[in-house]
Amino acid sequence: MQDNTRDRKSFMRLKGNAIEVFGRRVKLPASRLARVGLGIAFVLGGIFSFLPVLGVWMLPLGLLILSIDFVLVRRWRRRFSVKWGRRGRVKEGLREAASQQAQNVPEPERERVRAPHS
Repeated sequence: MQDNTRDRKSFMRLKGNAIEVFGRRVKLPASRLARVGLGIAFVLGGIFSFLPVLGVWMLPLGLLILSIDFVLVRRWRRRFSVKWGRRGRVKEGLREAASQQAQNVPEPERERVRAPHS
């Protein structure tokens, strides 16, 4: 079976001095002070997500920008991405095991399992 995890695109990805969001690449300022200010502004915008235009989407984007310059935030981002990747692989493995188990069930029992209980 083909590995679909490589085909999937993530919503936000850090590539060098740019961020790729939904397939669009946005360059970040070269100045560290400007990047930190932009990251903090996005985090604060995410905290005040109850206001119009501001939203929860700003929080992970701000943390992603801050992870360029701060080791602690970068460590959190890497840990989260590793855990998220493991979670996806576990779910994919469970789906494959369930489909294999369904294929190994004899025909009469397969129909009985899919029929709703009265």
